Amino acid sequence: MNKLGYFLLLPLIATSAHDSGSTNRDSGSGKRGPGSANPNGPAANRIALPPDRDPLIALPENAARAARGASLRPVRWSLVGESKVRTVITGRTVPVTVQADIAKGWHIYSLNQKPGGPIPLRIGLVGAPDVTMRGLVKAPKPERAFDKNFGIETELYSGSPRFTVPIGVSGKSAGTRKVQIAARYQVCSDKLCLPPRTDSVGVTLRVTARR
Repeated sequence: MNKLGYFLLLPLIATSAHDSGSTNRDSGSGKRGPGSANPNGPAANRIALPPDRDPLIALPENAARAARGASLRPVRWSLVGESKVRTVITGRTVPVTVQADIAKGWHIYSLNQKPGGPIPLRIGLVGAPDVTMRGLVKAPKPERAFDKNFGIETELYSGSPRFTVPIGVSGKSAGTRKVQIAARYQVCSDKLCLPPRTDSVGVTLRVTARR
């Protein structure tokens, strides 16, 4: 290499050495800029969610489960029997049975559940004013279990319990009456309880005059 070429390369060699030395010093020191992260610090154990990620993922497991449970309907009520029409004589009573199909892992509470805990089951009638319940609702024997959600012993139903409602017509006129059998209840699993709700099942009464 001639002398002219050597002197032209000197500035380039000096600049390269300075940049390399600065990089080594920065990486060897504990000082970092405001935008840099310590690979061994607490941030290394934290996962940042992308902006479009479902925020439920960031919740604790039980809170996320509760939020999902709020949109569930673990209980479905139906009228037992092929026909929704029941015949009743004025002044008499006809038994009408409804069934609660409760999803696996869930339960509702009995008609006689004591206060201070979950909402007990309530069954009533909505509709024609001369159609009333005559007597008590016939219900299966409930299970008894300690409920961790409330910290007390409870009476509960799971599976597909049936409830028979004694319906009577006090009026003397024949004809048709349409009523709703309304069930007010609270459904829980061993992890969470959903808010109380009311479901209704429609039934038509064909009322005949007493002979």
